[in-house]
Parts: sequence; structure tokens; C-alpha cells
Amino acid sequence: MPLERAVKSELRDKVSLANKENVDSVIASVTEVRATLAEDDKDYARLTGWLEDLEVVKGGKVVGKFGDTA
Repeated sequence: MPLERAVKSELRDKVSLANKENVDSVIASVTEVRATLAEDDKDYARLTGWLEDLEVVKGGKVVGKFGDTA
């Protein structure tokens, strides 16, 4: 079952505002919601991408910034 629009919107906002100080709690929130989805759900794939982006933030990088290689 896909995510409710409000839940997806709330998570998207948290992900877009994530920084080194709050990234761990945002990762926990996304991981918790993703655990409720089937692996073949399109929202599962979307949240997986968000988790990858959050790992970049956790590493001190800026998502999408040119020149960041890791």
C-alpha cells in the first residue's frame, strides 16, 4: 500500500531540511516508515533513495553538489 500523501510530504520536508545535527533522527524516521512498505512498492524505492541522500548529508557533503565524489 502506497504511503499517504501527508506522511510522504512530512518525510520529504524532513529530508530536504536535514543537516548534520538532525540527520540521524531523520534517517530513523525514514527507516521506520520504509519498514512498513513492501520492497516492490514505488514508495519503498523512493525512501531508499532518500536514505542514500541522507547518508551523503551525514558524511558532511551536500546532496547534488558538483565535485562531491563520496
